[in-house]
Amino acid sequence: MAKLKPRARLIRTIGDKLISGPEAAIIELVKNAYDADSPSVEITIYPPSLDDSGKITIRDFGHGMTYNNILNDWLEPATDTKTKNSLSKSGSRIVLGAKGVGRFASARLGKKITLTSVAKLDNAYQKSSLKLDWGIFESNTYLDDIDIDIDKTELKSADNTGVTIQITDLSTIWDKKKVQKLTRELRRLATPQTDQSTQFDIHLDLQHFTENNPEPYNFNGQQLLLESNSTGDVVEESQTNKKTLITPYRISKESDYHLVGEFDLDGKFTGTFTIVRGDNQPIQLNLDAPPLEIGELSCGPIRVDLKLYDLEKESIEKLFDRMGLNFSEFGLRNARSLISENTGIGIYRTGFRIRPYGEPDNDWLKLESRRVQNPSRKIGHGQISGTISVSSENDSNLIERSSREGLESNSAFDRLVTLITNVLVKIEQRRFDFRAKAGISRKPTKQIDKARELSSLESITKAVYSLPAEEQKPLLLKIEKESQALTKALDEIEAYQSLLESRAALGMVVAQVIHDGRTYLDPISSSAKSIIEKAPFVLEDSKRGEVVRKYYPTYGQAILDGSKGLSSLFKSLDPISGRRRGRPTTFLGLDNISNTLNLLEETLIEYSVTVELDVDDELKLYGYPGDLQSAMVNIIHNAIHWLSSTKNPNKTVQIASQVEGSMAKISISNNGPLIDEYDKETIFEAGFSLKSDGHGLGLAIAKEACKSSNGDLYLDRNSVDTCFVITYPISQ
Repeated sequence: MAKLKPRARLIRTIGDKLISGPEAAIIELVKNAYDADSPSVEITIYPPSLDDSGKITIRDFGHGMTYNNILNDWLEPATDTKTKNSLSKSGSRIVLGAKGVGRFASARLGKKITLTSVAKLDNAYQKSSLKLDWGIFESNTYLDDIDIDIDKTELKSADNTGVTIQITDLSTIWDKKKVQKLTRELRRLATPQTDQSTQFDIHLDLQHFTENNPEPYNFNGQQLLLESNSTGDVVEESQTNKKTLITPYRISKESDYHLVGEFDLDGKFTGTFTIVRGDNQPIQLNLDAPPLEIGELSCGPIRVDLKLYDLEKESIEKLFDRMGLNFSEFGLRNARSLISENTGIGIYRTGFRIRPYGEPDNDWLKLESRRVQNPSRKIGHGQISGTISVSSENDSNLIERSSREGLESNSAFDRLVTLITNVLVKIEQRRFDFRAKAGISRKPTKQIDKARELSSLESITKAVYSLPAEEQKPLLLKIEKESQALTKALDEIEAYQSLLESRAALGMVVAQVIHDGRTYLDPISSSAKSIIEKAPFVLEDSKRGEVVRKYYPTYGQAILDGSKGLSSLFKSLDPISGRRRGRPTTFLGLDNISNTLNLLEETLIEYSVTVELDVDDELKLYGYPGDLQSAMVNIIHNAIHWLSSTKNPNKTVQIASQVEGSMAKISISNNGPLIDEYDKETIFEAGFSLKSDGHGLGLAIAKEACKSSNGDLYLDRNSVDTCFVITYPISQ
């Protein structure tokens, strides 16, 4: 019977094909160190000199390999040892290598290798050494004709166990560009470690690269590592002072939006979406699992942690402010570059990145092609970063290519893409809605004041004064007349503009009510329909009846939640309903404010908010008491919401009054987050909201309510705290 007789050069051929480049080769050896339970790995590169061809050493401090391990495992290509044993020797790590081809990585780096291993054997230690010249595999000799010598020595004691691999006759020119690429690859290899029990540090020693070396190795290696190792980390202080430690990429904990959650084995998502730049309150997000098609493989349970960024100048300024950085020191281009350097969604297994996912130029989710269709709504590849953690190959069916360049394109990978895309569609809509309400990218400006300056015709007047005295008078009279006419026209325009704004606000309120009303009505309608359709099966003694009874309470809860939402929405609209309310009356301001606080008492207690009153107990107001109370409820309720988003232990709302002429000024301030300068122009517009679940009607309605009683509502821009002021007529 015939047998395959592989030639020795097959080993070199496999090595060149399976390991895509020198960076991938080093990463494979780093993963081997992890599988050996080593707490760290040390990589040292010695560049070639006039007397030496250079070398690379990779040292770990794991359990090492015995003589038999080297003979029966390391020298056996495609061994199934790690496939049979998915956990490391200590049982604390899931092994990364399972193909049995990682040893070819050293062949990709240089022609010769010296492997030295110290392992514990019974009550003693064993030191084994192997020397190998990969050049012998380039001959026409058959593979089983090649002999490899291995030495072993028994030791009574040893300082450390582990493996040291020394590679000489380097096949790669490690110039500055190549070293920078290796540093980036190592930084992206691992997620920031949080579990000390699986701590694994990667060290890269470049001290042998100096400016005195011959070209192209004449650069300061330690300085290059420092610079490459800190790119994108200026936003967070380094966690260590070690000069050789590789630090994973981290663009601070800040972002504009944050998605965290998990897909279960079936593909059902449970998590939260937080609008960080808004009220920073997590919103529950649940998605049902799409059904598995015939022949489709599950991609197993998945953990998702994604950060999203807005890239408008004002958005980046706010982001940098939350990071504690001075935006002006970076400029818009450098700031965007900093974010771009850290974008990319990486796929991780047991804490290690699967190349090339997560690199800035690897858009494996095809986000840019999606964004082209709708750039204002869709997220681009340069606006998102984070991690997707998948389980083992057996549990996920996500198989790494033998070349270590990505995952095989099977139905499990297609399902992974589908699941992530589905959840992105959901959060893109929420982001879009928030941006619309927050007025991002919308910059309405009023030019009336500028027009008034121009209407004085000051520049023309100055030019006239340069003429002879006898020519000035008629021209100045004409200019004054024209200026007065312009001013009068501007007054009329401004009055008409105010009327239009008031009507537009009301129109926006109606539009928003229709939008939000449908949001509440949809689950009511859907649940009511389900109750009617499934009523015949409620008492049925069957599997179907069991399922119906399980979900029946959820229909009732959905109807209750929807009715509460509608009730709240209608209640907030009452002040501008236009219904007949009789004549205005005289009432005590303090009584009205006290009644308002009584309505909010439970909420104030729940969020530990203290109210300080400084209101004249004899202050008499004239108007509709409901208008003042409606405005007060909206303002105080907003204050409670934003105070609850902070960790301030002394949450306080202060209410004070004073009288100026025929109007009373009631100020309501709180020591919560300040309103951003950019948002101050739009906070009273209907639909504007920075709350995750806000309908954006509160302040618009409060302002209209005050106007209904011939008062007004404005933001005090000179106050140290966030302060709204209600002007209200006093009783004459």
